[in-house]
Amino acid sequence: MAEGGRIHTLGRNFYRCANAFMKNPMKHSLRNARLLLTALFLIPIAPLAIAADSATKEPLPVNVFKNLQAGKKQTVIVYGTSLTAGAEWPKAMKSYFDKQFPGLVTFVNAAQSGEHSDWGVTNLQKRVLAKNPDMVFIEFSVNDAATKHNISTEHSKTNLDTMVKALQRQNPRMDIVLMTMNSGWDSPDEPSHKKYASDRPHMGDYYAVYRDYAHEHGLPLVDNYPLWVKLQQTDEAKFHKWLPEGLHPIPEASLAVTWAEIEKLLEKARSVAAKSAQSFILE
Repeated sequence: MAEGGRIHTLGRNFYRCANAFMKNPMKHSLRNARLLLTALFLIPIAPLAIAADSATKEPLPVNVFKNLQAGKKQTVIVYGTSLTAGAEWPKAMKSYFDKQFPGLVTFVNAAQSGEHSDWGVTNLQKRVLAKNPDMVFIEFSVNDAATKHNISTEHSKTNLDTMVKALQRQNPRMDIVLMTMNSGWDSPDEPSHKKYASDRPHMGDYYAVYRDYAHEHGLPLVDNYPLWVKLQQTDEAKFHKWLPEGLHPIPEASLAVTWAEIEKLLEKARSVAAKSAQSFILE
């Protein structure tokens, strides 16, 4: 039985014994009295053990899966830049939910190519909050890092905090997932001669803002950036092939890297939610 189940059973037995003991104390043995005292001290301690144990685990977006497994309709929104707006992975996510929970998920791609977190804050109400989402994925780091937007890492963090708090105010149980995306390079094949890497000299620092914020606030994180950096370092030819114009992954790459990491997170959350529901039924 899960730790929560043991605590639930212990508490239930404690109150049963307590009621019986109070009604007829002479009828019950000294052993039962000792049991009551032991339970009295154990019950407050056990939840603290669970909290400490939970703190070491990866944050997962389980609420949306608990609701879906209970047959409740949910809205999932992805919000960010062209790495979301025109990418292949959101299509894969929609297909995932359609297959796992037919007819229960409204999926919205609310991202906008070329935009950054200032735009994200300004348009949050219209493009996200107005749709009453149950799960939201956020990524704006890649364009916050572009020097032309003049957005510091501190300002990027402030904008992220503004969006997260607004979402949580609307629905405290909303699953909010932060994402880091891919790195870039100065491809000679970029049609408009953009230099995506040179234009974003501190891209890693901007991705670190999202990574650190997720850790500080216990939010789920899909950390794609290290995977792309590793690919760039170990197989530069493949990296260039998968990002031919310098920044936007081809469909194959979007599925192989970005979607693969997202799916891992979703599957972990789905499994935990299912086990939680099963444990509740067994209790």
